[in-house]
Amino acid sequence: MLIKRWHKTRKCNVWDIRLIDEKGKKRLFTTGHTSKKVAERYEQKLKDEIAERKMFPDKFLERRLFKDFVQDYLKNHASKTRSFKFYSIICNKLVGKFGEMHLDEITRYQIEAYQSERFQQVGVYMVNRELAILKGIFTKAIDWGFAIKNPVKGIKLAREKARVRFLTAEEISKLVEACGKERKAPYLRSVVILALFTGLRKMELLSLKREHVHLERDILEVDEGKGGYRRFVPLHPTAKIEIAKLMLQGKSEYVIHDKNGEPFKDVKKSFNSAVRRAGLHDVHFHDLRRTFGTLGAIAAHIDEKAMQKLLGHASIQTTMKHYVMSTEEHEKEAIERLGELLDSYMDTSKKEATRTVA
Repeated sequence: MLIKRWHKTRKCNVWDIRLIDEKGKKRLFTTGHTSKKVAERYEQKLKDEIAERKMFPDKFLERRLFKDFVQDYLKNHASKTRSFKFYSIICNKLVGKFGEMHLDEITRYQIEAYQSERFQQVGVYMVNRELAILKGIFTKAIDWGFAIKNPVKGIKLAREKARVRFLTAEEISKLVEACGKERKAPYLRSVVILALFTGLRKMELLSLKREHVHLERDILEVDEGKGGYRRFVPLHPTAKIEIAKLMLQGKSEYVIHDKNGEPFKDVKKSFNSAVRRAGLHDVHFHDLRRTFGTLGAIAAHIDEKAMQKLLGHASIQTTMKHYVMSTEEHEKEAIERLGELLDSYMDTSKKEATRTVA
């Protein structure tokens, strides 16, 4: 479409061209010509170019090496996520396989071959995460105009077996006692007790700030949990005592912090040390959250809807599948029942241990 426009500087009419490009967007091209015939020829040339790009889009893409695009992906997309470190680790593995290939050279066959290869090296969960991130990389490549299709789309992920590990009464007692003996991590005992009594994720605990602790209301505020959700978790008296201890140990804005007032990136090393000291087998930190959910559903009789809210799940299916089985009106009461149960477990186990020694 030709558009006549008055050119203020040249003091004459010139022709502009408005067209819909190959992506369906309206664009305005300036010709600078006063002749309508010249503008019409230019318009036809632009139409031909758009038609060619629409018909043969691969010919006009800027070719990018996978390793170069991944750097842009991490910087402009993944850096905004809470799992940036995890994304970086996975992307490094993917670059090791596809790094020297251009995006348009990576085929579905190569990805399925990589999937089969990885099944021989790591578990199903990790393979699925790698493919999910690879799919996200290609989705962004399409959005940013560096790819036409996503070769990962349609590849079936392997079925993951839900982890069902949770701690028994005796294991809880042993673990809490072992955590108290970790000299290099004096905060660990409190962290584990908080995880058991609140069900918070590890990163939610480690990033907890003083401003999110409302002791006068017996409430913890999870400002930005997984998926950006905000929720409030009632504090049982035992958890309240532990969090008060932590807050007295420093003046950092973070409840749990190192000697410089910075939040810990992880407690994996000290936690695993405590697990070994306790003589336990196959215990992950996330199992504390699973223990909260399992004991809360089965022993404390918390209904599934309240448990979903306490754990911060967007879907009730996640709660039911991974944590077992409440009403929202009784959330605080449910926390008190669960706290009493955990307290009694620890006390009972200590009495049993004393009788055994005697």
